[in-house]
Amino acid sequence: MEKYIIIIGGGILQVPAVEVAHSMGLKVCLMDMSEDAPAMKLADKKYLVSTKDIDKAVEKAKEFAKTHNVAGVYTQGCDVELTVAKIAEALNLPGINVESANDCNNKIRMRERLAKFNVPGPKFAYANNYEEAILKAEEIGYPLVVKSTDNSASRGVRIIQNKNELLAACQESQKYSFYDKRILLEELLVGEEYSVDTVVYENILYPAGISDREFDYSKEFAVQTGSVTPSRLPEEIQEKMYKLMADAAKAMGIDKGAFKGDLILCNGEPKIIEITARLSGGFDSQYRKPYSFGINLIKATIDIAIGNKLDFRDLIPKWVKYTKTVCPFPKPGKIISIEGLEELKQTKGVKQIILNVKPGDIVESCKHCANRVGYVIICAETYEKMKELEEKVLNILKINTEAV
Repeated sequence: MEKYIIIIGGGILQVPAVEVAHSMGLKVCLMDMSEDAPAMKLADKKYLVSTKDIDKAVEKAKEFAKTHNVAGVYTQGCDVELTVAKIAEALNLPGINVESANDCNNKIRMRERLAKFNVPGPKFAYANNYEEAILKAEEIGYPLVVKSTDNSASRGVRIIQNKNELLAACQESQKYSFYDKRILLEELLVGEEYSVDTVVYENILYPAGISDREFDYSKEFAVQTGSVTPSRLPEEIQEKMYKLMADAAKAMGIDKGAFKGDLILCNGEPKIIEITARLSGGFDSQYRKPYSFGINLIKATIDIAIGNKLDFRDLIPKWVKYTKTVCPFPKPGKIISIEGLEELKQTKGVKQIILNVKPGDIVESCKHCANRVGYVIICAETYEKMKELEEKVLNILKINTEAV
């Protein structure tokens, strides 16, 4: 029988996962609540199921497995590790245990588990409501960060300076939480942020690339404006980060598969902002790290997910080039025109142009990473050439809006 892999999530970040699975000779059964999700048209079998409806996803996976040879279940760039783990458990497939997946998916549980093992991170507390949050915020001290408990892409995350901003931040947090409506409050750590990809195989953590994250700190929302690979950090700092990720994987009980962290460097010492049992999003693991290093993180982690031996050639860098995800930020309003797309397509070093908007769409003020309007992925031989290319891209691409 043909081997299938069940992939949870049909968003644009899953398109490379479907393509890689097909290149490996696997058929793809894909689950997503939207029939129009970008990866859906590439799937061999589709189920219209919310990636967060775990019981329904498990039910459909069991139904599918009765008549098909399912080799594994997988996701990447999508915070559904709990759904993946539940399906893996139900079908007796390779995967991390459900408790570890739940602790990665739930930020409060993650903070508690890391703290138990003395893995460095911010001071934190949680509250069930605004009234409790007032007291907890005073204990931590302002400024601080308020977060949703179980969402991603900075949804429900707000940096606040004082008590007057707390109520709106709590409401934003609970709006974006799925299963757990508790409010997470964290100390505001100051420093540069980094995205760290790793792959765990037979309880050993292997480095898979660090990217320098760029943020707009001028507003109360945490919006990433770009990401650069490879990191320009000194080698000894990168080694500290991988050591910290290994400690975190051990603490969280992650013994196999992808393990990604968002880290911050405070006075020369890394601390963990967040971790998740998947590869990085933002087209980092999907496109940029392959362009930067010639590695194939998706294939490596699919191999683990279907019980194959890890092919270490997928993790060994073959070259070093500089890549970046460049994000345009047009003024809020109605898009009246988009200029420069054809010129961009002909520009050397521009690898992908991914726009989520078109003329006539309304652009709102960017409050989290998921409502960025688009991405241009660029690649150059040196950091300096990459910066020149970035400036060129932003000069060519014009998303013109008018007030509404």
